[in-house]
Amino acid sequence: MILLTIGCESKKTADEYYSAAEIERNAKNIKVSLESLEDLIKNYPEHDLAPQAQYLMGDIYMNDLRDFENAILSYQKVVDNFSGSSKVAHAQFMVGYIYAENLNKKDLARTAFQRFINEHSDDVGEYFLESAKQELRSLEDGAPRLEDILQNN
Repeated sequence: MILLTIGCESKKTADEYYSAAEIERNAKNIKVSLESLEDLIKNYPEHDLAPQAQYLMGDIYMNDLRDFENAILSYQKVVDNFSGSSKVAHAQFMVGYIYAENLNKKDLARTAFQRFINEHSDDVGEYFLESAKQELRSLEDGAPRLEDILQNN
């Protein structure tokens, strides 16, 4: 019995998983960071940090790894699995943003931004809502992409 107690590793708390993920990300240990976030979601799917962890995974895939497909999958999991979380609207916006700005998939971007506007216009600030509307306008045929405008200035 003593051997079992000594040999067993105690499960971390949700806060410990999240803190470890942030520390590892800052240390550029991206794989370990993602594993900590996955463990948090697996072990504490109902915890308040679970949607934040899933959102952070999307951010890591997008900004650290430049893996836009997995970023979209991570953000979409926030939308699909954590309704009611404050991260849902932001994740929906990010899905549209990545489709528009990184993958140049206009139809999917339009759908994502329209969903954002339809479902979250009461949940977000005016600036965020106007950003989504501007993204939609920029997706019209012939309109330059935001990324192209910024590169030319």
